[in-house]
Amino acid sequence: MTFLLLILNPSQLQEMFYAVAVFLFWIAHRFSSFYLAWGTRAYKPLRRDQQKRFIILPLLIVLSVLAVLYIPGSFSAFTVSERILGLLLLDFAWGVHHFAAQHYGILRLYHHRWNPESAASANKQDRIFCWGVGGVLVIIAELLHGTSFLQEKHILPNLITDWGLEGVPMLLRLGTCLVVGSTIFMVRNAWLQDSGLPRILYLLGIGMMAVVAFQLDPFQFLLLWTLQHWLAAIGLAAHMGGNDVKPGEKQKNVSLERYSEKIIWKPWLVLISLCVFSVIMTPFFEIEAVSAGGRYSEQVWPALMEWLQDSEWYTFLVGIGLASGFLHYWMDRAVYRFSDAQTRKSAQQLLFSS
Repeated sequence: MTFLLLILNPSQLQEMFYAVAVFLFWIAHRFSSFYLAWGTRAYKPLRRDQQKRFIILPLLIVLSVLAVLYIPGSFSAFTVSERILGLLLLDFAWGVHHFAAQHYGILRLYHHRWNPESAASANKQDRIFCWGVGGVLVIIAELLHGTSFLQEKHILPNLITDWGLEGVPMLLRLGTCLVVGSTIFMVRNAWLQDSGLPRILYLLGIGMMAVVAFQLDPFQFLLLWTLQHWLAAIGLAAHMGGNDVKPGEKQKNVSLERYSEKIIWKPWLVLISLCVFSVIMTPFFEIEAVSAGGRYSEQVWPALMEWLQDSEWYTFLVGIGLASGFLHYWMDRAVYRFSDAQTRKSAQQLLFSS
């Protein structure tokens, strides 16, 4: 559906579609890993045995962000605005890594599920592709379009207006060719390694989104890139939540022919709960994420957004918004840390439950 919108190119429809997606999925995806860590029975032993990772460090992240923002001006050489910018730069760098890490993790899951014997041989290639094409080349495309976060904050110059680069279209075409070539190489290797059709399709998806970054309007790329990321996170959380059953529940319900119905509907309950939470909380988190005048919540609740912008809670909301982003990056790593045997056991109970 998203690709159809991009092809038809009705800008107003795209804007409306993205606004609805922001309300439904943005905060839902940000808290999806929290739900898995704290809302499922499978992760309960992990929370108990790894309190440093699931309790202590998350608390330290929140307190550190608030401390940076609330430290008195007499003890800091930077203004509050400069401190917020510093945290936003950290969020930008960590976020780029986070997007690439999600692609890498999903590719590994597909490969392990389809052909675990050959999964190790593609490990290095997946890393280079996800962080190279899904990270570095995407940033280069944004820089060439003049829409990078670093350019918006005047940290890097606009390559067209400031440097007068007339060869930008050629660089965009060169970047596109590099993406296409890298994607073909990865798809070929995936086919030879018999790593499964889902992994091949996901590789094509990453390549297609990177091509969009070079060839289409920056907003269209933003729509496609963020929606894919949000839906992947929410889809995993809903699927895994749907497989979280009490010990012995399978045996009790199978005989009564109610188990299959429960499994079908529980993922939808997880999905609906996350989306409702997202709709309620989006106005409060948009205070940090979007500048005044560009927030979708201002079109729905203008009085509330004006009050939040001018209230004494503004700095606190900015801090909570930034901290929740950092916690999302951290908790995603904690929940899907397959290099740890105990984490792998908890995740596999929910991912591959029959």
